[in-house]
Parts: sequence; C-alpha cells; structure tokens
Amino acid sequence: MTSRLTQTGFARFLLLPFIMLALLLTLSGCGDKEPEQRKAFIEFLQTRVLAKSQLAVPQLTDDEKKAFGPYASDYAILTDYHQGMSEIFNASLVPVFSSLNHVGSVTTLIAKRDEMSKMAADSKAWEPALAKQRADADAKHQALKQPEDLKAVYDQVYTKLVAQPDDVARQIATLVPETLSLVVSQVDLLKQQGDKVKIIGNSVQFTNQKALDQYNAIQQKLQPLVTELSNTVSKLENMMR
Repeated sequence: MTSRLTQTGFARFLLLPFIMLALLLTLSGCGDKEPEQRKAFIEFLQTRVLAKSQLAVPQLTDDEKKAFGPYASDYAILTDYHQGMSEIFNASLVPVFSSLNHVGSVTTLIAKRDEMSKMAADSKAWEPALAKQRADADAKHQALKQPEDLKAVYDQVYTKLVAQPDDVARQIATLVPETLSLVVSQVDLLKQQGDKVKIIGNSVQFTNQKALDQYNAIQQKLQPLVTELSNTVSKLENMMR
C-alpha cells in the first residue's frame, strides 16, 4: 500500500511541470489583449486619419503606443514613409521653389543660370529616391499579417497616406528636372545671342529669326510643363491642408 502511494506521488511529481505549463498557457490565453488593441487601433485609423479631409499623419503618443501594442509597428510603416518623403523634399524641392520664387525678370533668370543647372542635375535623383521609399513601404505593407477587419481599414489608410501622395510626389520629381533643363536651355540661347537680343523685364526681342524660332520652340515645350508642375504641386499641398 505504501509502495503504491509512493509511486503515485512520484508520478504526480513528474507530471507537475506539464500541469504548470498547461496552467500558464491557459492564463496567457485569458490575458490576451489583442482584440482590445486591434479595436483601439482601428478606431484611431478611422477617426484620426480616414475621417480627416487632409493628409493627416499624427504621431503616436506613448499611451497610444501602449494601447495599440504590436499594431504600433504597423502604424510606424506609414510615419516612416512620410518622414523619408519629407526629408527628400525638404532637402531638394523646397530650395528649388524658394529660389524660383525670387525670379522676377529674365535678367534674374540669366543670373541664376548655374544655380538652376545644378538644381536640374540634382533633381534627377529625387524620383529614384522616392521610388525606393515606396518600394520599402510596399514590401512592409505586404508582409503584414492582419486580421480581416483591421486589414480592410489599414489598406484604406495606406492608400490615403502612402499610395496617393507618392503618385503625386513622383510626378513632381519627374517634372522638375525636365522643366529646369528647358529653362537653362532658354537662358543659354539668350546668352549666345549677346547684343542681338534685347531684354525688357519679362520679355525678349530677337533680331535673328532663327534664334527667335528656337526660343519659341523651347517655350512651347516649357509652358505646359510649368502649368502641369504648378497644378501638381498645388494638388500635393491641398492633400496636406
């Protein structure tokens, strides 16, 4: 009798670690915060991003990061993209438009010829940089394993915060070097004419018909580009207002 009790006690001793493991797993399951975190994250995306008419990319507070749990990393894909896009444009596009805003005459344009030439060359790197930003964001987005209710909302947010502004930004990045290169070509043509061209404010008068035809040919290409660039920049600005 005593021997049987000892064996039974020994068997229970062997089973104790497995009983404790089962208990821990059960307790862990009961304490699952994922549904609550997902609900909070979905509500945030709907009210703080999708409900806004402008391009809203609010930074998460410490309390929000805690409330969203692992889903805070999903949101970081969006904020990282916008930070990268802002860095590209602030370092490149903003100086370009700031410089061009101070061009009030053809004479000033001629004086800025070398500056614009450098801008035209530098701006060719914007589109590839933006393309890489988008590719990185797309790869992270596609790798997400989200429940269907969250995925439906997050995909809408991704379109609004990444896909749409990226399309517009890359149009700008393509238009700027082409536009600046044509302006530089115009300036070079004017400088080649020397005293054969008369500059009065924003107008130029040629004495050489061939030079005039060349100038007008560049102008015909330039005008629609300037209009398209202006409209595209306004479109991006309106997204952010």
